[in-house]
Amino acid sequence: MSMQPPTTSTSPSMKSALLLSYVLLFIILGMLLPLVSPLTTLTLPRSKQTFAFRQGQALIYRKALGPKVDASQPLKTGDICIVRTPNQSNGYDKIGIGVYNAGDTMYAVRILAHHSEPIYSKVTSLSDPGDDEVVGAIFTSALSRCVATRRTINLPSPGTDSFRLVNGEGDGLSGLCVDLYSDDLAVCMSSAAYVQIYRRTIASAVKDVLGTDNVVWKTTKSRLKQDGYDGEDDSDDDQGPSGPMIIQENNVKYSIQPVGSQKTGFYTDQRSNRQLISQVSAGKRVLDLCCYVGSFSLNAAVNGRAEQCVGVDSSRDAIEAARHNAELNGVSGKCEFVVSGIEDYMKQAIEDGEQFDVVILDPPKLAPTMKGLDRASRKYLALNRDALKLVSNSGGLLMTCTCSSAMSTKDGGQFFLNTVKRAALSAGRHVTLHSRTHAAACHTTSPLEGSSNYLTAALMSVAPSE
Repeated sequence: MSMQPPTTSTSPSMKSALLLSYVLLFIILGMLLPLVSPLTTLTLPRSKQTFAFRQGQALIYRKALGPKVDASQPLKTGDICIVRTPNQSNGYDKIGIGVYNAGDTMYAVRILAHHSEPIYSKVTSLSDPGDDEVVGAIFTSALSRCVATRRTINLPSPGTDSFRLVNGEGDGLSGLCVDLYSDDLAVCMSSAAYVQIYRRTIASAVKDVLGTDNVVWKTTKSRLKQDGYDGEDDSDDDQGPSGPMIIQENNVKYSIQPVGSQKTGFYTDQRSNRQLISQVSAGKRVLDLCCYVGSFSLNAAVNGRAEQCVGVDSSRDAIEAARHNAELNGVSGKCEFVVSGIEDYMKQAIEDGEQFDVVILDPPKLAPTMKGLDRASRKYLALNRDALKLVSNSGGLLMTCTCSSAMSTKDGGQFFLNTVKRAALSAGRHVTLHSRTHAAACHTTSPLEGSSNYLTAALMSVAPSE
């Protein structure tokens, strides 16, 4: 008798079960594969210090890396990495996508996208992304967000076509500021090594999001040096208009020339403070110290209907621009602009018995770091003392400003106010604080980055002299 091998048969129910198992397997694999990103992973030691990074702080200090850099492969300056920290369940908590700096710098990593943001999942799900592709995707997303953010505060508006579009950490793009002029020209200011490394990718994203080819690239050399960047200076590599252009802010027109000028070409951070001055200037004599292109004077004259405005600046080019701007706005008859250092001008004006109803003091940055704060505070005291002496004996207003982060943030900003109070005592005047304001709303700040409140403007009443 021959033996036949047993035959097996698979029932329809078993086939269905197997098919379902395969489908489930593919679904699970599809869910897991995006979690396995080809990007380098950087693991921070878990500590109280790294808690802030898990909560959204964008700047990771070098000491937070611990005694040894724990990365899945060697990192060099400009490399994109996924940043994480161990958790108490023997797993890892994601922090975000960052860019590494290998130099002996304060910041080792700048987080560009927190893990909770949609762009994080989008980028980490890419099969084999290059660093340029990652940076391009993140910046395109962030720039679009910046445009939407400004629209919520009505920018641009019929009376203002120029403003800060990107404000570094305040907009989640550490090391980059972008001012938008006349809705068409973007002036980028780079202050971080990685921004320079990816400048062409970033400039391309700016052009795509804004729909313009007019991009001017500038650098802050001192901050780039602090960030370890020793490459070529690509300032003004992309050119906008070769000549001056007309912009508008608070219904005041300005002729600016972004290429070759200070910073981005115009100080958009004082927009709301200039508007405040226009509200208190009707029929008054106004002194604008460190006037640059005359913006405080022009707001007082055009919008505030001041009787007379005197602007003082040591830069002859700035004064010529201020005079041209007065003509542009039809207020040359009530605006006078003087080329002089403000210390010399105030000394002579005090001797001559000059008096003003409103005095604005807006000096350049005198305390770049905390180390220079004591010396700078003595300078601020002297300048405010003399400015107060020029306020009318019958009483008036002083708006005094500092753009030094060290001055604005020390003791929660009280240090600056105390300095002005001491100046008032030295000048023999009594002052009362009306308001303490900061940069215009387009100069966004991160709730976790207090130092980004670099600008303070204090409006004070000066009592009549007895």
